Amino acid sequence: MQGFDTVTRQFILNENTPFVINEAYSKIRTNLIAALGTDPYKSIVITSQCREEGKTTTAINVALMFSRLGKRVLLIDADLRRSGVHDMLRLKNHFGLSTVLTGESDVYSGICFEVRKNFHVMPAGPRAANPSDLLGSAVTERLVRLLYDYYDYLVIDTPPLCIANDSLLFGSFTGGTALVLRENRTTHSELKAALSTISLSKAKFFGVIKTYCSAKYDKSSDYKSSMDDTDLSDDAEVTGEFKDK
Repeated sequence: MQGFDTVTRQFILNENTPFVINEAYSKIRTNLIAALGTDPYKSIVITSQCREEGKTTTAINVALMFSRLGKRVLLIDADLRRSGVHDMLRLKNHFGLSTVLTGESDVYSGICFEVRKNFHVMPAGPRAANPSDLLGSAVTERLVRLLYDYYDYLVIDTPPLCIANDSLLFGSFTGGTALVLRENRTTHSELKAALSTISLSKAKFFGVIKTYCSAKYDKSSDYKSSMDDTDLSDDAEVTGEFKDK
């Protein structure tokens, strides 16, 4: 298993993650399972409208939560413009999605196996000159359909919609899309723009995952968290609420 540095451990789910954050991601997992239903495409595309909304962290943690069910999960970094998964997980990025799609490596070489138990990762690979052309090709669809034969769930991290509409290219052969927004930063107009873009896709829209939430806790509760009025920088929840700046 690859190592995690001190900074990364603050954000990626691990044995020291506070109870309330684990519960938030557990709720997201439950809602996504319900949204997928009997869909044969057990895959979730993760995107956001803007940068710095917690999209990649959310994609990693959602994949980790599914792996805790004892299911084989593959996280695919499909942000070929500004990849971040390999940095956050401290993985090598010599091979990955870009090299598999261009034929520079086989699928096996493009996957980092057992990063954690049942949790595998396909990094983005070296930066590609034509990311939209690659992701929109028939090769990408064939690859994803092939991976369904080996994994119970696929989680696909894609670029923010303000940068590119690459997430829409997965619409016809994935289960659906989840939109990440950041509390007290994502505005109404940005959310509307994202929803308008996603509506162009053939994919199902699962809903919104809100990040950087501040949370309050009932001290009389039996649940095992002693924190009160704590700002949790990487807490997340499924919600329909959003705020202007």
